[in-house]
Amino acid sequence: MKALVLDDDSAVCEFIASVLEEAGVPYEIFLDPLKALTSMNGNHYDFAFVDIGLPNMDGLEFSKHFKERYPESDIVFITGGGDYDKAVQAIKVGAYDFVKKAFKRLDISMCVSRLIEKRRLYQAEKSQQVLDFANKVALQLMHELRNPLMAIGGFARLAHSKECPQDRLRQYTRIIFDQSLRLERVFDEVLEHLKAGGEKL
Repeated sequence: MKALVLDDDSAVCEFIASVLEEAGVPYEIFLDPLKALTSMNGNHYDFAFVDIGLPNMDGLEFSKHFKERYPESDIVFITGGGDYDKAVQAIKVGAYDFVKKAFKRLDISMCVSRLIEKRRLYQAEKSQQVLDFANKVALQLMHELRNPLMAIGGFARLAHSKECPQDRLRQYTRIIFDQSLRLERVFDEVLEHLKAGGEKL
């Protein structure tokens, strides 16, 4: 779990950072939105505290880039006295919350606690989705493998019999070969299914 803190006031950034430290959340501080955008190329952030009134690019514009890069992550806007309407607008377009400057430590602490809990619930849900998907694939694999494995085992026993005529032996060998190819196709299909499902999850 990692947080981004973006405000052109370093004192505000340090204040929020101290709360994040207490909560055990790693963070990065930025005073310029353009530098924060650059940092998103090699980092993942689970949530961000973003000042609405920023130089070079306002917080609403920055949030669009942030949500494009991290659609599952949350943004808390930091507002000044004249930013209330923008903060309400931000919530309407998907911001998690906003805090008004001159906020108290408890305000940030409670906000961070809610963000952490939401993230934990999200991760638990994703883990359950992975388990459900794995169970589904396992059941499908068992169903698809049962028939060819039974056929291979049955005809292999017949071919191994001393009384098995030569023409039947060739027939059984061909069936075993065909069922082996079917097994290969099943495994290939399951692998493709797993890859596709992993990308979606």
